[in-house]
Amino acid sequence: MINKIKSIYQQWFYQRYFRKLNVQYSTSWTFHGKPLIKCPEDATLAIGKNFVAVSDMRFNSIGVFQPVIINLAPTATIEIGNDVGMSGCSITARDKISIGDRVLIGAGVLIFDNDAHPICPTNRRYNYEGVVSKPIIIHDDTFIGARAIIMKGVEIGEGSIVAAGSVVTKSVPSYTIVGGNPARVIKKIEL
Repeated sequence: MINKIKSIYQQWFYQRYFRKLNVQYSTSWTFHGKPLIKCPEDATLAIGKNFVAVSDMRFNSIGVFQPVIINLAPTATIEIGNDVGMSGCSITARDKISIGDRVLIGAGVLIFDNDAHPICPTNRRYNYEGVVSKPIIIHDDTFIGARAIIMKGVEIGEGSIVAAGSVVTKSVPSYTIVGGNPARVIKKIEL
């Protein structure tokens, strides 16, 4: 009985939470802990069915040290496909990030399509003039290991694996395992 009441309350809470963000909520989504989402009115956040966001360390075998964070700048777009699971990661868009279906994103992963700060030292503290942004595309059936970093302008091919702790600065071919800093091809995945 208590679990049913808790479930009804969570559905009610998240419906209101996402309505305020102008995001179409789905009852197929599962949240373990509360994510932090910033989505301005003129930004677009679209999430498919069966989305799972783990922001509570009790629901991840290696733990999470932060909630799932999804942060959109004005006019930015983040598209998340069906059956996507993520744990304690940060996704930040100033332009566009597209995540396909059946993608798994490990704890502590950083995905950002921009430099976050200008290169010019006089602009770093007071404005964002000169911040470079390039879209990121993560195709279907990709696995991104814990604490990997996906940099701006990267495309990760279908069925690929990004090893834990990798820094991905260049696009990854489909059905490939990459790892390291900077990430390099380790091997092709045989189907």
